[in-house]
Amino acid sequence: MGLEDILKQVEETGRERAAAIIKETTNEVESKMAEARANAEEAVANIGTESNRKIEQLRQQEIPSAELEVKRSQLEMQKDLLMQTKKEVMSKLEDIKSSELKKIYASLLKDAPKKGKLLCRKQDKALLKGITKLSQSGEIDDLGFVIESGDYRLDYRFSNLVEKYWQDNLPMVSEVLFS
Repeated sequence: MGLEDILKQVEETGRERAAAIIKETTNEVESKMAEARANAEEAVANIGTESNRKIEQLRQQEIPSAELEVKRSQLEMQKDLLMQTKKEVMSKLEDIKSSELKKIYASLLKDAPKKGKLLCRKQDKALLKGITKLSQSGEIDDLGFVIESGDYRLDYRFSNLVEKYWQDNLPMVSEVLFS
């Protein structure tokens, strides 16, 4: 075997070895690239899943919170409207004519006790004197009257009567106003 044959053989062995190394390196690179792609896809999927979970969690927290805030605002507006309506009632009672007031007082006094002392507004004293025989013993600032005795105190002030009837009928008033 000559030197040329040995060189050819070494060259061919070198080429084969280089081809094997290149093939092995290429396979290793492709394998690592495939692994990296799989890891990247898994990371993207995990990020997507986590993002969707967080979005859903926020949705579950924020929507009820917003609904609660809307209901709170709505109830506040309804409360304001109810208070405004109540103030209108009191305002209309303050502006009632004396003939109507006399009828209302007579109706309230019909079932009232016949003994005791009567407290009323200064401007209603003459009106009540014509309706009841109760002795007048003092004054109050509110529309209506109070009957006092040692055993009881009956409060017929319109503000208290309106409040009592208001509380008793609040569901009906709310239904009429808001349904």
